[in-house]
This record gives sequence, C-alpha cells and structure tokens, in this order.
Amino acid sequence: MTEHPQAGVPDSGWQGIHHIALVTPDLDATVTFYENVLGMQATPVYPATAQRGRHCFVKPGDTECWGIHFFENPDARIFESADALRRLSANPQAADLYRFLPGALQHVAFAMRSEQDGLALRRKLASHGVVMTDLYDQGRLRNFIFIDNNGIQLEAAWPKP
Repeated sequence: MTEHPQAGVPDSGWQGIHHIALVTPDLDATVTFYENVLGMQATPVYPATAQRGRHCFVKPGDTECWGIHFFENPDARIFESADALRRLSANPQAADLYRFLPGALQHVAFAMRSEQDGLALRRKLASHGVVMTDLYDQGRLRNFIFIDNNGIQLEAAWPKP
C-alpha cells in the first residue's frame, strides 16, 4: 500500500464517510440480518413516500458514521457473488477475490477492533450458513469477505495483532 504524506495538504473539511446508500428488495430481512447476525443497530424504519420506499439506517458500532442507508425497492437487482465466494472457500488461491462484479459497488468494508472480534464474527457467520472467504493478510490488516442477505459483498477488517 502506498503511503500518502499529509504534510502540506490543505484542510478540506472532510471528516470521513457519513453514510452509504444501498437498495434492498426486502428491508425487514435486511434489518434482521444486520441486527441479529452482524450485531449492528438499525434506526426505526421510515415509511414509504410517493418518491421512495421504506428506508432506515444501519449503524456499524460506536462511530460518528451513520452507516448504511437501506432503501426498499421490491424490484432491486443486486449482482450476487455467493458462487465466487464458495469457490474461494474451496480454493483460497483462486482469482475470484479480485474479479469485480458488474455494476459500481464492489463491497463495503467495516472496521473491527481486533482479531478476536473478527474471529468471533466468522464463527457467528458460519453458524448462520453465511458464505465467506478465508482470512487474508493485507499489509497492516487482516480481513475476510462475506455476503449479506441480499448477496452484497461485505468485508470485516482489523489491525494485525
């Protein structure tokens, strides 16, 4: 990973990501997955309006980030990667990890505090039958990729112990 020097960079006022907006065909199932499987917190669901379906925010832990803003649209089409992740589970050296899915979104990465938290999440995901990759070393961090109930690729990443 290339380091980018901060000295001399003017303060732009940016403070990180506020939220990421995604679409789901089933908001109730998505909230259930993120709360019960991932242990994240969802806001109350906002009712549908003439312009958009029901929606809510899912917050990933104690952070200023609002997390993911899920909008419900029964016609949502999500490019799924479960088959590629299954192939990676069988063969961790497969090139599938580095193939991009059609469309703009590749994955959403969530930060975890520690290796212990990451391994606990892996056990919980496995108990729910969630498809995931092996653990990877990425420079100063370790990570793995899995899919949510919609087939969206998510990543759990934490600093190396």
